[in-house]
Amino acid sequence: MILNSIHYIFLLAIWGLLCLPQLHATDVLERRIDVSFYQTPMKEALREVAKKGGFEWSYNANILDPNKKVNLAVKDRTVREILIEMLGTDYSFKQSGEYLILKKVKKPDQRLTGFVTDPRTGKKIANATVYDRQTLRSTTTDSSGYYELSVTKRSEIVVSKLAYRDTILQVTSQTPRFLALEIHLDTVPEKNDPWERMQSSVVETSNKIERFFVTSAQRLNGLNVQDSIHRRFQISLLPKIGTNFMMSGNVENDLSINLLAGYSKGNHIAELAGLGNITRGHVDGIQAAGLFNEVKGDVNGIQVAGTYNNIGNNLTGVQAAGTVNVARHSDGSSVQVAGSLNLGLHGQYLAQSSGFANYCDTIKILQAAGLINIAKFARGVQAAGMFNFAMKGNTAVQAAGFLNYAGKGIVRVQIAGFTNVADTIKGVQVAGFVNRAQKVKGVQVGIVNRAKEIDGMQIGLLNFSRRGGYIVLELGANEVHWSNIAFKSGTHHLYTIFTAGLSPETPRNNRLWSYGAGVGTLIPLSRHTGLNIDLIHRHVNQDAPDVEVQEWEQIALGLDIRLGQHVSLAFGPSANLFILKKNKLGETDIIPRVVPAGFPQTVLDNDAYLPMWVGATAAVRIRF
Repeated sequence: MILNSIHYIFLLAIWGLLCLPQLHATDVLERRIDVSFYQTPMKEALREVAKKGGFEWSYNANILDPNKKVNLAVKDRTVREILIEMLGTDYSFKQSGEYLILKKVKKPDQRLTGFVTDPRTGKKIANATVYDRQTLRSTTTDSSGYYELSVTKRSEIVVSKLAYRDTILQVTSQTPRFLALEIHLDTVPEKNDPWERMQSSVVETSNKIERFFVTSAQRLNGLNVQDSIHRRFQISLLPKIGTNFMMSGNVENDLSINLLAGYSKGNHIAELAGLGNITRGHVDGIQAAGLFNEVKGDVNGIQVAGTYNNIGNNLTGVQAAGTVNVARHSDGSSVQVAGSLNLGLHGQYLAQSSGFANYCDTIKILQAAGLINIAKFARGVQAAGMFNFAMKGNTAVQAAGFLNYAGKGIVRVQIAGFTNVADTIKGVQVAGFVNRAQKVKGVQVGIVNRAKEIDGMQIGLLNFSRRGGYIVLELGANEVHWSNIAFKSGTHHLYTIFTAGLSPETPRNNRLWSYGAGVGTLIPLSRHTGLNIDLIHRHVNQDAPDVEVQEWEQIALGLDIRLGQHVSLAFGPSANLFILKKNKLGETDIIPRVVPAGFPQTVLDNDAYLPMWVGATAAVRIRF
C-alpha cells in the first residue's frame, strides 16, 4: 500500500515538473486583470499592475517620471492594454521568465502598434497579417490581436486574414503610433437561388465524405506539394492504403482501381471503385463507382455512380447516377441522367433526364423529369409530369401534367393539364384550364384563354385579348324572345357565345326562357361592316328549369354595322330547328310558344317533333 502511494506521488511530481515550465511560460502581457487608479503616482500604479499580473518589474527608474499621476479604471483587460493606456507608445515590454523588462523606445515614431479587432463582435483577431506594401515588412497578430510593425512616413499598411476583407491604412505624419485597426468579415451574399443552395449542400456533403476517407496529412500534402506525379497504374484499398501511399492526392494515374475508395489528383483513362472516387483535379475517360464520384476539376468522358456524381467544374460527356448528378458547368455537349435529380448550374446541356427534377442553365435538346424541369434558357423539349419552367429561350415543346411557364422568348407548342404561361406563342397552346401569353400567332385551346396580342384563334369558353381579339356584349331580340343577352369572346376567325333569352310577356308562373352556347365567326366586308355567322344551341324552359328534351338549334346571319369604336348594330335572318321529345301524356303545348304559326312540324316515329322555321335577329353590340 505504501509503495503504491509513493508511486502515485512520484507520478504527480513528474506531471507537476512537466507542467511547471508551461505555467511559467505564460505570457504575462496577456494576463487579464482589474485595476482602479485615481491620482495614483506612476511608480505605485506600476507596482499594483505587477502585483495583480503576477510578475516582477525590471526597468531603469530614470526612464519614468515616478510622480506622474495615473487615472484609470478598467476590468478584465490584458496587462499589455493597461500598460499602453498608462504609458503610451513610448515604451516597449519584453518578458523574461516572470520578469517584465520595460524600455524606453528611442524612435517611437518609426513603430506602429495596436490591436486588430472585429467591430461586429468586438473580439481581438489573432493570426492576422499586418504588412507594409511599400517595404514588405510584415508581422502577425498574437493571441490577443496585438501587433507591432516598423513603418515609414509613407507606409501603406494592409491588414489581411482569411474570411475577412482587407483593411488598408495610409500612414502620415499625423497617424497615431498606437492604432486600433478593424477588419470586417468578407460576407458573401446568401444564395437566394434554391438550386445553388442545393448544390452547396451537395458539395458540403462531398467534403464531409472526403474528410471521412482522406486523412488530414494527405490533404495537407495536396496543398503543400504543387508538383504532379504520373503513374500508369495504381491499386488501393483506401486512399492511404495503396501503391501511391500517402502521396495519392498528388498522383495522376492512367488506370486506377480502388477496391473501396480512392484519392488522386487526376485520371486519364479509367478509374473504378467499389465505393467511391475522390479526384482533386481532372478526369479523362471513364470514372465508375458503386456509390459516389467526387471531382474538383473537369470530367471529359463518362461518369457513373450508384448514388451521386459531383463535378466542381466542367462536364464534357455523360453523367449517370442512381440518385443525383451535379455539374458546375458544361460546354454544350453533355448529358445528365439520374434517378432523382440533375443539377447543371451553368453552361449548355444537350439533355437531362431524371425521375424527380432537372435544373440547368441552358438545355439544347431534351429535359425530361417525373416532376419538374427548370431551365434558364431552353431551346428543345421540356417534358415533365407536373411543371416546366423556361425563363427564356426559343423552346420547341413544353409538355407538363400541370403547368408550363416560359418567361421570355418563343414557344412553338405548350401542352399542360392545367395552365400554360408564355411570352410568345408561335404555334399551339393547349391547357386544361388557362392559357396565358403576351403574343400569340397560332391557336390557344383552353377553358380560359388570355393574350395581350393575338393573330390566330382562341378556342375556349372565355377568351380575352387586347389586340386582335373580339369581345362583345350583345343585347338583342328575335321571334322567340324579344329580350336576349349574349357574350362573345375570341377572335374574328372564331369566337364562343354564351346567351340567354326571356319572354317577359308570358305568364309569370309559366314564363318562357332559354339559355345556350355556340360559336361564330366575323367576316370583314369593309372598314365599318362585317358579316357574322353564328351557330347556337339553346335549351328552352317553361317556368322552372326543365329537364325535358326541348332544344333549339339556330344558324344566324348578321350584318354588323359599326357606329363607332365600341358600338355597332347587327340584324339578319336565321334558320331554326326545334327538337321536342313527347312526354308520357303526349303534350306538345310548348311548340306554339316557340315556333311561329304556319311552319311545318315533322314527327319522327311518333316520338319526337322537329319543327323548322325561318326567323330574324336584331341586336346592339358593345365591343371591348
